[in-house]
Amino acid sequence: MIRQLALCALALLLASAPVAAQQGGGLSGLFGDDDELLPPEEAFPFSAELVAEDVIVARWDTATGYYLYRDRFDFAVAGDDNAIKGFELPEGRVIDDPNFGRMEIYEDPVEIYLRLERPAGESLTLQADYQGCNKPTGVCYPPLSSEFSLAGGVSEAGLGGGSGGAPPGSGTLGALLAGGNVWLILGGFFAAGLLLAFTACMYPLIPILSGLIAGEGARRSGWRGFWLSLVFIEATAVTYAVAGALAGVSGAAIQADLQSPWVLGAFAALFVALALAMFGLYDIRVPTALQTRLDAASRRQRGGSLAGAAVMGVLSALIIGACSGPALIAALAFISNTGDAALGGLALFAMGNGMGLPLLVVGTALGRWLPRSGPWMVRIKQLFGVLFLAVALWLVERFLPGPVTLALWAVLLTGVAVWLGALDRTRRQAGLLVRGRQVAGLLLVGWSLALLLGAAAGGSRFWQPLHPLTRAAVPEEQQTAAAFRDVDSLAELRAAIDQAAARGQPTVVDFYADWCVYCVQLEEQTFPDPAVAEVLAGKQLLRVDVTDMTDRHRELLQELDVFLPPAVLFFGPDGRERREQRVVGFLPPRAFIERTRAALGRGEA
Repeated sequence: MIRQLALCALALLLASAPVAAQQGGGLSGLFGDDDELLPPEEAFPFSAELVAEDVIVARWDTATGYYLYRDRFDFAVAGDDNAIKGFELPEGRVIDDPNFGRMEIYEDPVEIYLRLERPAGESLTLQADYQGCNKPTGVCYPPLSSEFSLAGGVSEAGLGGGSGGAPPGSGTLGALLAGGNVWLILGGFFAAGLLLAFTACMYPLIPILSGLIAGEGARRSGWRGFWLSLVFIEATAVTYAVAGALAGVSGAAIQADLQSPWVLGAFAALFVALALAMFGLYDIRVPTALQTRLDAASRRQRGGSLAGAAVMGVLSALIIGACSGPALIAALAFISNTGDAALGGLALFAMGNGMGLPLLVVGTALGRWLPRSGPWMVRIKQLFGVLFLAVALWLVERFLPGPVTLALWAVLLTGVAVWLGALDRTRRQAGLLVRGRQVAGLLLVGWSLALLLGAAAGGSRFWQPLHPLTRAAVPEEQQTAAAFRDVDSLAELRAAIDQAAARGQPTVVDFYADWCVYCVQLEEQTFPDPAVAEVLAGKQLLRVDVTDMTDRHRELLQELDVFLPPAVLFFGPDGRERREQRVVGFLPPRAFIERTRAALGRGEA
């Protein structure tokens, strides 16, 4: 009995602590003067601002030693329950909370952007719910609710009575843009670009830049390579920023338009033409009169090829555009929701420079160490010809069937094998270099045969050409890949989600395109995973294939605030999207499972 009374007394004492804090009395009698709690309006200073006709930013300047729970935010507009179209919360830090276990929190100031269904009138009242705690003591405040009257872009805050986020961005980068600190934004996007520079999407730019530098002939030097590379990179970054800003302002998926088969086919043909010139089949020359003028200008400015580097840099923005993933989508979302095309474009420009930094190093090194004349140059030109053909094939494989691209890769590798001397008769006194080339050629012949077998079996994976043959050996009961049903319009998607909600069934929607690199990775690596298939079991799985980017696709993308694929959206049994858990870019199986469970809960996932 005594023990029960003691426990009750302790519980009442702890429960009274937040109340004492709200009344301004603090907890000095309980924890000492050093641990006195602040009143909630001082612990979590809150303000709001109408930053665009249909965008509100809510800010918490959380005091040191305090934190807010990520999943306790909710928002509403007084008198209009459907006024808020959606929001997305930035990523927080996961801790072992003494009150609720593993929780995601915000310890630093946080900004949350809310998208309204329609432009705000002369005034509106925003209601916000949230909850936070004091870190040193572990004492939590009760759920707090505030009302904010906004008029003419000016906010008035007051603690009151209330009800979750930001425009669809992309995690940390979206939150970084929302923060408004220009130097942090530029540094963050530059770092994101630097990381993207080491993905496979950037590899095709190396032979393009190398070909430009190799064509310099006797003028080539380390400094010349540096300036050519710099012009190439800056042209790419500027094009990327301008196209991104226009896309964000207009809501049009410009990058998707550039991925059409006609555009990609035209650029592939250009690279094939350049490759054939490298092989010596013909020389690409401009008319004599124009050549004379260009030579004269080049002698005066020594910059004739700088213009060529700039042109190729602009064209190269097409190649890297499909690989920018979450960083591009974060910037487009920010521009679309705030109208600040200048800041969003500046962020994309910084990202483009980050992506180009390794190219600057490569270009400078090539300008310094590439051989200038003799038989070496013939071999190097032929090597660049092979790389140009590889770039052309990489472009067209975005819209060609997988087996066809595998067969084309087999043809290209067979040609390289013959070029290396795989079929040549080797004399006994041949040196180590000759024999090494021949061994490499024979290995390529073997890989080409594997690619042809994979193509005949319907495969599409360059690094796993025999995957269809090995997969056929798996028992049917173990082939549990998730099956998505195609939908092609907004009306069809809404009807499917509503029908699932009527059954109490969650829905997962995957936005896909053949030209989207990360979409293919999700298709080949994530969705076929048995654990992913298990977590998706029992849910309605829908896929929107926007490869052709029709008007219906554009309407669907605009309505759901999806700028580019890939995007995976989670809708709960109530038919409402769990927007803060939206997947943008590629996620491996384990991370995708965690995101699915966070969106739909373990009971639903």
